[in-house]
Amino acid sequence: MKRLTLFLMLLAAVPLMGQHEAIFSQFFYNKSYSNPAAAAAEGVPSIAAFHRQQWAGLEGAPQTSSVLFSTPAFGKRVGLGLTLLNDRIGFFNNSFVNVAYAYRMPIGKGVISAGIQGSYVLYHTDWAAAKTNGPNSDPVTDTDPWVSSFNVGAGLHYQSRNFFAGISVPYFLKQSYTGIDDGDSPTLSQASPHFFITAGGVITLSEWTKMRPAFQTRIVKGAPVSTDAHLSFGLLRGARLWMGATYRWSFSDLPSMGDAVAVQAQFQVSNRLRFGTAYDVSLGSLHWDFGRTYEVMLEYTFLPPDSGVVNPRYF
Repeated sequence: MKRLTLFLMLLAAVPLMGQHEAIFSQFFYNKSYSNPAAAAAEGVPSIAAFHRQQWAGLEGAPQTSSVLFSTPAFGKRVGLGLTLLNDRIGFFNNSFVNVAYAYRMPIGKGVISAGIQGSYVLYHTDWAAAKTNGPNSDPVTDTDPWVSSFNVGAGLHYQSRNFFAGISVPYFLKQSYTGIDDGDSPTLSQASPHFFITAGGVITLSEWTKMRPAFQTRIVKGAPVSTDAHLSFGLLRGARLWMGATYRWSFSDLPSMGDAVAVQAQFQVSNRLRFGTAYDVSLGSLHWDFGRTYEVMLEYTFLPPDSGVVNPRYF
């Protein structure tokens, strides 16, 4: 536990250069979070909520919550998306509002989209949570800075019924944040542009079984390349139940900080409602200190009452 406490103290004390954006183990169900071109890629309106709690039970551990809404427009030639995301770790609380526009063009059996997004970002550092009453209290803990900024992103996305692929940079502009509102303090956090590569597909093995391989790679200057490799199997008629796992790895100087295995399951509750969950286990020498990570998702698809459409969404 002392090693964990020391790590969290160092995490808050040194510049966090080249941080990764929030990571979701069920990345294939919230593609529009990292790629504006994936807005309304399924061709129907939908809303989804995600919550991810890392290192459950540890005070100040990272947690991320998001709500994503997307809808086609103008005869499905356009996809519109709205993402609300809150990301917390320790004293840091960052909120994002992303508005996405995607132009969709049919090609072959699928649709290729080019998308752009504008983002409003609100950074907050709750130094009061670290305040002490001793004689050596730091006056910095008397501050409560809120700093806002804007950013832009873009991406390309292709999707058919059984395959998807995309590349994107959700935040182009490099931004720095001191965590103190005096304007002269050294940089505490620096967000650099992230490059996402994501792809996946579905292979029919039998009438009752399908296989879904997928991956996501995240690249950012000054940080290790991180990759999620996923494999799951769809069971029951129409692949209403998916069960599988994701392996995450990265090259890091810290002891196995990025490596993990996430066991997952998703269930199509009804034609419109889907529920999913993931349980991550960190690998390496610190996995007991850092505890477990869980993630849940809930998605609702808006289908007309008389559409008669069966919606076995694979991704």
